[in-house]
Amino acid sequence: MRGFICGLAVVATLAIGAPASAGDLTSIELDPSGKAVAVKKEPGKLVSIPDIGGRPNKGFDYAALYQVPPNSIDIGKGINVMRGHVDARGSIALHEGPEEQTYVLYVISGTGTMSLNDKDGKAYGEIAYKPDDVILFQPHTWHAWVNGDTPFEFLGFDMQAKK
Repeated sequence: MRGFICGLAVVATLAIGAPASAGDLTSIELDPSGKAVAVKKEPGKLVSIPDIGGRPNKGFDYAALYQVPPNSIDIGKGINVMRGHVDARGSIALHEGPEEQTYVLYVISGTGTMSLNDKDGKAYGEIAYKPDDVILFQPHTWHAWVNGDTPFEFLGFDMQAKK
């Protein structure tokens, strides 16, 4: 049993210390004959985002992994697949969701809080986030993030909002 616990501690330590990076990106597409084929694509790379609108972030990296081309299902603008990382005790500055975008965020790891703010930046609510949470942002939603003791990893999907 002691070996199992030590093994779990090693895995947890490696996971916490591992850099946030994207894995492989494979697109399943049709070849000219109509057969499904796996095509490797180059995913976007995480880059440091020092501020949003002049407001400082702390330990925030973000990347557009892939854009799904427009089609008849997604209202015509395509869907962006995003990846984010916030260091332990990091933060994402107060910002507003764009007018034309609905954003779906999936929490891979990390815990912390997200403030709900009015358009003047005053916080009026707060939610806690944890792994496997899904948060749906409608356009014009003001919010900010404060991360807990472990890195916050997430996937985001943005798409054109319904008019």
